[in-house]
Amino acid sequence: MAVLIGMSPEVKGKNFELDREKITIGRNATNMIVLDHPTVSGKHCQISRVGNRFTLTDLGSTNGTRVNSQEIKEIDLHPKDLVQIGSIEFLFDAEGEEASSRPEARVQPDVVVTTGPATAPISFTSISPFGPRRKENQALWYTLIGIVGVLALAGLAWFLLKLFELW
Repeated sequence: MAVLIGMSPEVKGKNFELDREKITIGRNATNMIVLDHPTVSGKHCQISRVGNRFTLTDLGSTNGTRVNSQEIKEIDLHPKDLVQIGSIEFLFDAEGEEASSRPEARVQPDVVVTTGPATAPISFTSISPFGPRRKENQALWYTLIGIVGVLALAGLAWFLLKLFELW
């Protein structure tokens, strides 16, 4: 029997058996698997079974459907595939003949393997999402902070003089 095993906190510990020819997944109550989550569309995706073959089809969802971190429109599922519906993650598992039909391991194209030791970056200025700090206004800011500081000290001195005159 094939099953979707909940991995995300919202569905952790829940198993959804795929025991019908077509199973729809989405936020609407008319789906066979209902996921009440804002990242899941009303009719998000569908899993079709023909014999021991399971096919996942995205039904034009807003936030997409992913299998093993790759966005899909339609794909055959294999045991241990990580299925992401919106932001909800499941592990697809199957036993028996379904497990023996697993293809060779899929290569993740975004993974870069390097050899040798890792080194620290020379500067962390390039990692900010806002870009490096601008230095053209730095002198102006220092001047404004200095003026405010002098005014604050003058105000404190005036207050202390007035305070001691009353005694």
